[in-house]
Amino acid sequence: MIKKLAIISLSSGILGEPFIRHEVKIGMKRLHDYGLEVVTTENALKGMTYLSEHPESRAEDLLNALKDKSVDMILCAIGGDDTYRLLPYLFENDELKKAVENNKKIFLGYSDATINHFMLHKAGLHTFYGQAFLPDICELANEMLPYTRKYKEELL
Repeated sequence: MIKKLAIISLSSGILGEPFIRHEVKIGMKRLHDYGLEVVTTENALKGMTYLSEHPESRAEDLLNALKDKSVDMILCAIGGDDTYRLLPYLFENDELKKAVENNKKIFLGYSDATINHFMLHKAGLHTFYGQAFLPDICELANEMLPYTRKYKEELL
């Protein structure tokens, strides 16, 4: 059973931009309404410029979320176009493999997160290719999109 979910920005830092706060608030409420404890990783809300300039911070967020035994699921904020820049920080000294060992959890995302799925698979974690926080859960409609709601209810 999923109790705690960590939202992570592994590519685009849009989640931390002021113009998107209203949508983030909607998404957080929807996840809380499912009874989930929702956190963002340390750097997830630092914005597009910071995250673009600091792939090492994004990699650190992933490693920390994987190691955190209280986190049951890691949900990508959104896709983007440069997750590949995390690779040196994740594979040096087998960092990713060490983080995944004995820390099995759900990882969910799509688009640029495809590379995350490949590297997590290489490290031994099974992942789910699917929805992301901002484009699916934070929809501006009165309620979550029907396919997103159904998927979340089945997953949770």
